[in-house]
Amino acid sequence: MRDDVTFVELLHRDLREVRWPEPAEIRAAARRRSLRTAAAAAAAVLVVASVSAVVVGRAGTPGPPPAATAGGRAEIPVEAMLTPADVPAKSDERLGDTGLGERVRVDDILRACGQERGLPADDTASLYSRSQTLMGTVEVDGFAPYRRPVVSQDVYRVEAAAAGQIFADLDRLAAACAGWQQVSSVQGDAGTVTATVVHHWAVAASGFAGDQAILLRHSMSVQVDPATGEPVGIPPRPEERLVVRVGDLVTVLVPEEPLQPDVPGSTVNQAQLLDVARTAAHRMCVAANPGC
Repeated sequence: MRDDVTFVELLHRDLREVRWPEPAEIRAAARRRSLRTAAAAAAAVLVVASVSAVVVGRAGTPGPPPAATAGGRAEIPVEAMLTPADVPAKSDERLGDTGLGERVRVDDILRACGQERGLPADDTASLYSRSQTLMGTVEVDGFAPYRRPVVSQDVYRVEAAAAGQIFADLDRLAAACAGWQQVSSVQGDAGTVTATVVHHWAVAASGFAGDQAILLRHSMSVQVDPATGEPVGIPPRPEERLVVRVGDLVTVLVPEEPLQPDVPGSTVNQAQLLDVARTAAHRMCVAANPGC
């Protein structure tokens, strides 16, 4: 396991507890591509950088129509993305960007496991991509309201032959990494210690939206200090990713608190999460080749 992935994964879990900056700060920093990738986990200010980084204003503000390309392909319009009204958790702002030739990213930690176990890297390159993060305000009794992400979404346009291979690769990786042990150095009460955590990935549901769809669930054991047998660090929360294909478009959806289902304090269950995926598939119909 590479040290940079280990550090990012640990920092990602810690940052899920922090408060989010105001929108003006987020816009000023909006130069990074995706919240949910390993690099973005370390810089979880939810801002993205790619070929051209933009802020997609307040909810419902459309972008310019896409320019047609040879073979009927086109850039991905904002109309192909989820809107704040499409998700159960309240959101009121969209931060997004577009890109060319981006690698299709689902879970960089799963990818690192696959590379360690000698599986081919999932290096499918997209023709076009569009990403967004839906933002909302959280109000907790006794605390000032603060901003945080609700859900992040990437939509990729890929070659037709590559679209199905993405799902085959994810099935293979999830099976090979069902019990992946990761040893790392973490900060505990007694200083820096070596701890072990076991990662589990599983395809929790499939075939529920579009032409292909899976719900990929990632869970981790509590890190344990091998010398004392005591837990180290913050207990990890499960993470879930929805991957849906419509024609030559593939979307990756990553729900954040409080959208994430099956977690204490969340009001959204798995059935509602799958409904979000179905809505995402319906939105992609306007830009997919072939359409639906």
